[in-house]
Amino acid sequence: MKSHFNPTMFDMLPPSARAALILFLSVQATQAIIFYDTGDPAHNRESAPGGALAGSGWQYQGEYKEFLGTMISPRHFITAIHIGKGPTTFVHKTWFSGEASDRVYHINPNFNGGIGAKDLVGTDLRIFEVYGDFPSYAPLFTGSNERGKQVVMMGRGRSRGAEVALSSRTRGWRWSPADERARWGTNTVDGFGNAGSRGPMLLTDFDDAAGSDECQPAAGDSGGGVFIRQGGNWKLAGILYAVDGRYDRNRICGDGTDFSGAMFDAGGFYLGEDNGACDDWTLITSGNDLDESRAYASRISEHVAEIQAVIQPALDDEQKTSRRRFGDWLVSHGLADGAAPGGDADFDSWPNVVEYLAAVDPSAADQSPRPFAAEQQPGRIRFTIRVRLDAAARGLSWRIMQSDNAETADYTAVPGLNQAGLTRSLAEGVETITYEIERPPGPRMFYRLEVTIAP
Repeated sequence: MKSHFNPTMFDMLPPSARAALILFLSVQATQAIIFYDTGDPAHNRESAPGGALAGSGWQYQGEYKEFLGTMISPRHFITAIHIGKGPTTFVHKTWFSGEASDRVYHINPNFNGGIGAKDLVGTDLRIFEVYGDFPSYAPLFTGSNERGKQVVMMGRGRSRGAEVALSSRTRGWRWSPADERARWGTNTVDGFGNAGSRGPMLLTDFDDAAGSDECQPAAGDSGGGVFIRQGGNWKLAGILYAVDGRYDRNRICGDGTDFSGAMFDAGGFYLGEDNGACDDWTLITSGNDLDESRAYASRISEHVAEIQAVIQPALDDEQKTSRRRFGDWLVSHGLADGAAPGGDADFDSWPNVVEYLAAVDPSAADQSPRPFAAEQQPGRIRFTIRVRLDAAARGLSWRIMQSDNAETADYTAVPGLNQAGLTRSLAEGVETITYEIERPPGPRMFYRLEVTIAP
């Protein structure tokens, strides 16, 4: 259906655990994922898993701030609360999507009653909503049998640095400097636990499992997805939260010997934090099961019902045709579902579908700003068009058309449009785009906006 308008010119584990928990948050630029097998910074970097691990969640990742988030509905992504809020975009990079260019999604600040995000109480899980539709999204892991299962995890934290040795044997590696590059690795769920008030966590250990892409997250990996295969499909099972990775060779306060590292055999080292009281170091022995660095991921299966309730409207919308969505929009403004896209419910010369594109009220005439304008400037013509940020997801497309004879209705697309400006209102969910062309020859020219809604 086409229509036109009339032509116009990390906190701490409980003290009893005696292990410092370092959040994956980092104030520095960060690199990602520490591997047992290799210190090569290019290993599994910005490339999708293959073979038996193909489709294991990498394609559902996107970048938010300096961290990752996972797409879980056509317009929602989930990440970690403790990384905070900041940017207004979520970017599906080419190395995640396999497409030729990045897709940038704008975050809806009106989501959840204007809060802009939905935090799951008692967890480190935060859900955002974007304008537009993601190309795909992760299914959620719903079982309770994660223990013993292989996981694929993603992050943008630090990679492997200098070797840490004791008694002439390599015991692990320090965290390296950083480059904010996304990577993936594997591990196995060793059990479950809590992290203070942040709810159930999946626990993984950094084992000396050669040849398996065994990895340990580090600072900067917060928000990355943890996936488990269930029923033949890889599903989101966790969101990276923290790691107990602060070590020292002694418990002397303030001597500067403590370090952050990924340890596969930390026996004889101290684990904890060099705090002011110097009383938080725990000697690692075979008896306290702290000899391998552990990572913690917020457990999705514990919160599936709550997550599902948040994303269900988007899942319902996904099943609707473009015309059905248009009908719902009409009803939301008090109009009849059957109103024609080319009709003009408020008699203001703007067809309903044009006002749909511009996200203005089709039941109220004489609104400002106008959906479209054509203005004469010295030596040029300027066009201004208001377009909703989710236009493509709603099946909307548009063209600026011209004719030197309005009576014949022989309109063609305006050639040579040069974008001269763009302003964006996330609160309204629209962007206003300005184009310019050189003034055409001839005494007159008529312009109109053609809007098409998919069948």
